[in-house]
Amino acid sequence: MDIRRTRHYMLLRTMLKSVLRRPGWGGPIDDSAMMPHVPPVLMDWPEGVPKPRVGLVKDTDIYPYWTKFRRFLEANRIHYRLYDIHRSDWLARAAEFDLVIWRPMSFPYEMEECRRKLYVLERKLCKQTYPSFDEAMLYEDKALQYYLLKLHGLPVIDTFVSHSREEALRYMAGRSYPAVWKIATGSGSWGVELVRDAKAGVSWTKDVFSFAGRRTYWPFLRQKDYIYVQDLEPNAGFDLRVIVVGDKVASFYRDVPDGEYRASGMGLVRWGAPDRECVSIARQVAAALEIPCLAVDFLVGRTDGRPSIIELSSFTQVDLPELLRIDGRLGWLEGEDLHFVEGRAWLQELALEQFLLTRWLASRSDQSESDRTVSV
Repeated sequence: MDIRRTRHYMLLRTMLKSVLRRPGWGGPIDDSAMMPHVPPVLMDWPEGVPKPRVGLVKDTDIYPYWTKFRRFLEANRIHYRLYDIHRSDWLARAAEFDLVIWRPMSFPYEMEECRRKLYVLERKLCKQTYPSFDEAMLYEDKALQYYLLKLHGLPVIDTFVSHSREEALRYMAGRSYPAVWKIATGSGSWGVELVRDAKAGVSWTKDVFSFAGRRTYWPFLRQKDYIYVQDLEPNAGFDLRVIVVGDKVASFYRDVPDGEYRASGMGLVRWGAPDRECVSIARQVAAALEIPCLAVDFLVGRTDGRPSIIELSSFTQVDLPELLRIDGRLGWLEGEDLHFVEGRAWLQELALEQFLLTRWLASRSDQSESDRTVSV
């Protein structure tokens, strides 16, 4: 067996890259000098509609979002100021802005801070925020994603989620094995484990419902009083990520290493045209949840070819302005007919453009229409 295709090797490689690039996940970095140059995304701003005063938060991603957001704002002549939302005076400074842009990291402690502050900014101060409070609630919360996908009748992979100790113990004692065990907050296959038999399943469940909970890969967080379990589905040897931003579509495949059941975080990424059914479903998800830019991960059944949604993400690591590669050409798919558009663009800029079109400009267009109706 080639050790380079094993899960442990690939996860260790990914972890070492992150550690070497960003020791301790310190403060934000500015990669402007190293960014590949591509034409900026330019908006056709309607006359008479004011542009927002933007508070731009610096994120700490190793491939930072804020530098691409800044490039977009400057190219479109939208006034912004850097906004240190982590400081104690964040609430006082909020008065300076109409719109706050913040790419939160997927760490549980930052998501807690983000959700609290976006709630205040959006629901109490009536500011617009990207992401919205609803999007922040959904981001990196697998259980909430599952509930909403089921609510909208979308084809999410069968999942058992319970906060009841008695129900969870009965379920784990009586189900078939192996099973896939996940925690609610985790990306890149971190927090995903294989439960091989009922003895382990019951033992892990007892740990979860104990006073201290069960340890996770987060050194400061334990899994407490819930289980999130899925069947180990036979797959086609890959999963597919479809990214929807407006009417544009990007995608890539992630192959499952030999002897593995996970593709995310393994580093075996390849380009190719996405399955049209998956694109259609991904667009339905983005529309139902009203998210301007959304990545939808699919598992395709080995026997029936039926796609099932694994999970969603509003923010993904983007290191290059390359959305899709088909037959050696870079570009993206667009429109109902999914025609190929050749080009390069930063996903962050396309996402911010879509947000401004569907949230900022749309809300002001509705207001202007209301004003005209009243005046008549």
